Amino acid sequence: MRRPWAPQPGTATSSVLLWVALLCLAPAIRSDGPPRAILTLEPPWFNVLRGDNVTLNCEGFQTPGHDSTDWLHNGSTVHIHQDSYTIPAVNIEDSGEYQCRTEHTALSNSVKLQVSSDWLLLQVERLEFMEGDSMTLRCHSWRSKPLHKVTYYHNDQALKYELQSFNYIVPQVNYTHSGSYYCTGFMGHISHLSATVVITVQGGKPSTANVVIITLVLVVVIAIIAAAALYYYKRHKKPAHTPDEIGRIEVENSMSYSLLKHTDNPEEEASGRSTYKNPQ
Repeated sequence: MRRPWAPQPGTATSSVLLWVALLCLAPAIRSDGPPRAILTLEPPWFNVLRGDNVTLNCEGFQTPGHDSTDWLHNGSTVHIHQDSYTIPAVNIEDSGEYQCRTEHTALSNSVKLQVSSDWLLLQVERLEFMEGDSMTLRCHSWRSKPLHKVTYYHNDQALKYELQSFNYIVPQVNYTHSGSYYCTGFMGHISHLSATVVITVQGGKPSTANVVIITLVLVVVIAIIAAAALYYYKRHKKPAHTPDEIGRIEVENSMSYSLLKHTDNPEEEASGRSTYKNPQ
């Protein structure tokens, strides 16, 4: 009669480990909902002078011909529904953080806009860069007045001198490019100095999300290897001896011991044979 099927210990343990691995991996592979919208600045400078023109563009999928873009400024709703938001002449109160959302996207990344009132401004796309990124600096004058004899400075050391106003470009930044930057220039016969901008260059560290995913993958791999090893061990482990086998082994050991005992002193056996006499 066939016995009912029952899971082997190794198989059950392997199944548990595999389920644990899948549960650990589930948060990394599940969907996080709709994609985020992408918000960009045009021109790309996050710091501008009062009176400059600024355009924010919101990129994200939506039904053609159906403008339903939502805008936020410092968390408050802006009553504009186009995917492009233009501020023809920014003021100080336009400073802050902007976000957007289209019909089929989640809330976008946050873009910071800093508006100041000055004669000269050193413009930059952002304040933090990763090693290998390209960095562009621009010495910008109020109302874009003609600017000449422009000098860029890094940590109070002159980097570049231009008769006309040209951008200063670093194709690939590294940690040595961190520090304070400013520029000087002439408008007519008057020299002007910009405010200092502090820039930080960070190493190429993986993001938190990547670290979590890598960790979960390693946990899954280790769990699978452990499950396979345990299953193999259980499958090939020799069963314990039965009582009959134990008795047979004891008899064999006893016989082997007797044989060894009789051959422990061969000289004594030989002597015994040499003194033996036949009875008369």
